[in-house]
Amino acid sequence: MPASLTLRVPADFVLKRAVCSYGYFLLAPNVWDRRQQTLTRPLNLPDGPVAVVVAQPAGRGASLKLACDRRLSRGEQTLLKKQVVRMLRTDEDFTLWNQLNPSARRRGFARTFRSPTLFEDLVKTITGCNVTWRNTMNMNRLLVERIGKGAFPTPEQVARLTPSRLKESCRVGYRAGRIIRLARGLDRGEIDPAWFESPKRGTSELREALLELDGFGPYAAANALQLLGHYDHLPIDTETYRHFCHVTGCERPKNDKLLDPLIHQRYDHLRPYQFLAFWFEIWSDYERRYGRAWTWDPAVTGANFTASVLK
Repeated sequence: MPASLTLRVPADFVLKRAVCSYGYFLLAPNVWDRRQQTLTRPLNLPDGPVAVVVAQPAGRGASLKLACDRRLSRGEQTLLKKQVVRMLRTDEDFTLWNQLNPSARRRGFARTFRSPTLFEDLVKTITGCNVTWRNTMNMNRLLVERIGKGAFPTPEQVARLTPSRLKESCRVGYRAGRIIRLARGLDRGEIDPAWFESPKRGTSELREALLELDGFGPYAAANALQLLGHYDHLPIDTETYRHFCHVTGCERPKNDKLLDPLIHQRYDHLRPYQFLAFWFEIWSDYERRYGRAWTWDPAVTGANFTASVLK
């Protein structure tokens, strides 16, 4: 029998803004319904995945309605709500950010969408490095379809694979070994999500630990930091350079690294929210080009997130 749950949210919370705020909402197994303004996806629980539809029928500040495809025990309800809270960051306090950036406050921009688990966030980070966004979307779709059987695969499911099998099944290329080593580390308890998620962790300590993960250089570590709620590091890549030159009108140098100090200088006055300042700026530019994110068609808009189109 289906279950219907309720989740309270902050007074300023708007579902469509919280979901359609970061590119991961375009990646499988997330499905944003533009017409119904709902988020649908499976969430992994100990007894198997549960399909959940997240809605906010009463609008801003009203409780979320979570429609599940089967009845859940009290323990399962708690675990499921915890995952929804993580995705939508309903437990984070953005008071200081709103004070520092009135423009973002007026647009309701603060919470950036993320995954229900650290593992999914880290895999999505790995599949987003050195590749077009179209290929990132394809890799995640195949991971869901072929490994997770409709849900995002668990560390246990991935840990059983060989790199050649994962590479062949999901077209992840050289990333296969990194993804499997991450999965096995989590499966064996060598990597503890609770340690990374703890509010006791400082940014420097987290960054050092992230850089020890296979495949995590400065960009991937900075991206993982913001996914963990630490916004004081900028994940600088080719898209960052493109955007900086676009908004400032400066000519892009042959050596992109020369721009790094200028990029940091542009956002440092909004410390400790440099990432949110950058992301608010770039996301606003995406919406200027393609319309509000909650109206996007993933199949169309997702393919446009390439340097050749975004000039």
